[in-house]
Amino acid sequence: MKKTVGHLVILVLLLSMLFPAGGIWVAAESSNMLTNPDFETGDETGWYPYGEEHSIEIVSDDPQSGNYCAYVYDRTDEWNGIAQDMIDLIEVGKAYEFSAWVKVDAPGTHEVKISMKRVEGDNEPEFDTVTVMNMTGNQWTRFSGSYSITKPVTTLEMYIEGPQPQYNFYVDNVVMTEMYMNSGNWREIADQRIEEIRKRDAQIKVIDNDGNPVSGADIEIKQTKNHFPFGSALTRHAMYDERYTEFFKENFEWAVFENEAKWYHTETSKGNVNYTDADYMYEWCKENDITVRGHCIFWEVEEHVPSWVRNLSDAELKKAIDDRLESVVPRYAGKFVDWDVNNEMLHGSFFKDRLGEEIWLYMFERTKELDPNAKLFVNDYNVLSEAEADAYVQQINWFLENGIELDGIGAQGHFSDDKVIDPVVIESRINNLASTGLPVWVTEYDSTTQDVKLRADNLEKFYRIAFSNPNVEGILMWGFHANTHWRGPNAAIVDHDWTVNEAGLRYQALREEWRTNESGTTNSSGKYAFRGFHGTYDVTISVPGSAPVVATINLLPGDGTVLYNISLDGTVEEEEIPSKVNYGDLNEDGVINSLDAARLIRYILEIDDPYGPPPKSPTVWLPADLNGDGVINSIDYTILQRYILEIISYFPVDPPGEYVIH
Repeated sequence: MKKTVGHLVILVLLLSMLFPAGGIWVAAESSNMLTNPDFETGDETGWYPYGEEHSIEIVSDDPQSGNYCAYVYDRTDEWNGIAQDMIDLIEVGKAYEFSAWVKVDAPGTHEVKISMKRVEGDNEPEFDTVTVMNMTGNQWTRFSGSYSITKPVTTLEMYIEGPQPQYNFYVDNVVMTEMYMNSGNWREIADQRIEEIRKRDAQIKVIDNDGNPVSGADIEIKQTKNHFPFGSALTRHAMYDERYTEFFKENFEWAVFENEAKWYHTETSKGNVNYTDADYMYEWCKENDITVRGHCIFWEVEEHVPSWVRNLSDAELKKAIDDRLESVVPRYAGKFVDWDVNNEMLHGSFFKDRLGEEIWLYMFERTKELDPNAKLFVNDYNVLSEAEADAYVQQINWFLENGIELDGIGAQGHFSDDKVIDPVVIESRINNLASTGLPVWVTEYDSTTQDVKLRADNLEKFYRIAFSNPNVEGILMWGFHANTHWRGPNAAIVDHDWTVNEAGLRYQALREEWRTNESGTTNSSGKYAFRGFHGTYDVTISVPGSAPVVATINLLPGDGTVLYNISLDGTVEEEEIPSKVNYGDLNEDGVINSLDAARLIRYILEIDDPYGPPPKSPTVWLPADLNGDGVINSIDYTILQRYILEIISYFPVDPPGEYVIH
């Protein structure tokens, strides 16, 4: 058994215990920072009405828990609610999680928010939404969100505002906690997590044509493609410029068509269906090994519904929906790996208003029937850049509860108005979405600001925190060039003159950071060990007297180490090595001693083993293969004896610094 475990392994184990993958990064002993958060004092201590013309009262009828809750009534405006002062609680550079239970005292559905009034110096007040949700009346509902400030403030008030002013509401169990991750430590945590979840241990074993290990072979490893999807929106009218397509090929491995697969583009008038642009773009992507997401079959926001569709009768509308599905989905089956089925249902309701909410279910069900292999997504905005994640989770859960098998969550990330991205808030919102049990894709990223350094900083913070989150399975930006970006040059990473600006250079630096390229020499067992980012690699093997051999390997996510046996003719055979190999501990009692040596010699001499047949990998009894040559013989026995006698301190198969035990 290995006596010393590498520092990286210890660090990863400690992190996994302290910060479970996918969890919100809140300190283990984080306490509620609010005064009288559950109103159990029986009075208004710490709280006051937000607005002058209404009242709050602490009541004992039907609290969410405990004996008391707050009741907000006699409201004259939607923003009238219940508040607590935050000026001495919230610090610049730290992030906080808020939650509350609310019950609207009326039937129906009502929008409720946790909000912040923020004043910087002598400026006019600004109002931030922490979270928002449409709640069913007459029942307690919990909602939550995260918040941070980037500049000092002179006024800061948290308030819960509610439905239309004629409705009263109850509030109980309001919570404010400081999140563990903050502006000072988020980068370190994110990088540690990237090391853990986006990379894997691998070994390359070079063998000659007779299967013998080749020591001293020079190895060069070059990653040619990431397994994790990095991509961009692609637009047809820009593809006439070769500089556009070359930049795309060099920097992105996934594409989504900006407009060319949308209904209003492919059928400008009833029956006039034209897929010329989308077909051309798909063929170009196929030729250049670029994977395509489908966007989008329908768009729920009325202004983006084809004009000829808007005035159809209900029966005609249903027929048009069927025609659209039966036209576009089979055409790109096996070509588009994903579909955003009905875009932005959180912000539009055209089809639902006309045909009822069942039409949403039908769109997904029929798409799955027409292309069973496509992964189906919802897709919406303001769920990462703003505070609508709770509302999105509510909508996603409605689909799941109604039997729709969603494959992922499309989370747009459009950041406007010189907004400074807080990676800790993004982390919290991603994890909120992932509470549905579905993977999250960032489907549309951009940051709009004239300050290109801020644009670059925002991009790096967003990509780094998203890439580090185990719930995120892909990131696509929504365009890159100043001439064609839908939000103009202030959102682009490439300027009008094709200069890659600071934001673009930052993106390219991240892509370089998140690829593995290294070189070395095989050891006496013919092996070279490395830890690499998931993806595709070209491995060049150089042996004196022979021409270099180039082999391609795919290092995919998984547990344990992958062993690639590469022969000098370029043939590759892949083998999984168990994640924990206790070399030398052959009777699995946690101690390496003469009992293990006795078992090994009985195995070599083919004498009956009192422990029973040893477990084997697909090719060899790994704990006994102490020199890693794939054969168990007297050499391994000699190595084991030397280890027991403390002549050597490690086994040749597992030298210090190689990633074997995790």
